[in-house]
Amino acid sequence: MFNGFTKTGIQFLKDLAANNNKEWFELNRQIYEKNLLTPLRQLVSDLQLPLKSMDAEIETSPAINKTISKIYRDTRFSADKSPFRTEQWISFKRPTKIWGNVPEFYFYFTPEKYGYGVGFYSATPQNMEKIRSYILAYPEKFEPIIASYNTQNLFIPGGENYKRPVTNSLPEKFQEWFQKKSLYLGCEKDIDTVFFSVNLKDTLENAFAENARLYHFWLEAIL
Repeated sequence: MFNGFTKTGIQFLKDLAANNNKEWFELNRQIYEKNLLTPLRQLVSDLQLPLKSMDAEIETSPAINKTISKIYRDTRFSADKSPFRTEQWISFKRPTKIWGNVPEFYFYFTPEKYGYGVGFYSATPQNMEKIRSYILAYPEKFEPIIASYNTQNLFIPGGENYKRPVTNSLPEKFQEWFQKKSLYLGCEKDIDTVFFSVNLKDTLENAFAENARLYHFWLEAIL
């Protein structure tokens, strides 16, 4: 059962940033496994049933490369050759051959902040075009979904806009959701007492449930 992350785990990430090499990591691997990997697995396990109730086809295995991020970085195409990540995340999505091309529920943290929400890591232009077409075809279905976010200030739409606006006949309230190359809805917080407690699991479960309608709208659009 997930009981919260530890200050030891956060300190490990800070120390890793200052000692980002294989020798240091191997000397401290047990700290990583006990204070980061184990609670990540516990958190995923505790969220399995709620996520499966939202989407029976979503991947919820508490395993690295399934729902849990690797600690190792892929440096083949990066100018930064640091071998290890100093942030961690989990994501729940349907299996896909193209990474980031389906909507997902996500949670991440760095030594200073954590965040969670729903969205695409890196949607293809084809899928974003499908979403725009779906919004145009069913604006009456999309409008109440986005209207529900007008009464809160926790989850904020994000993603890079196109340099040239996509021409359409929709009202202004749709445009923030229509002009993105990729799209997510999320929040970010400073590391706080919730992060170190069992309450984090409930926070994520409630957040994912709150954003389930948007997740399913996106799924319907691209399938």
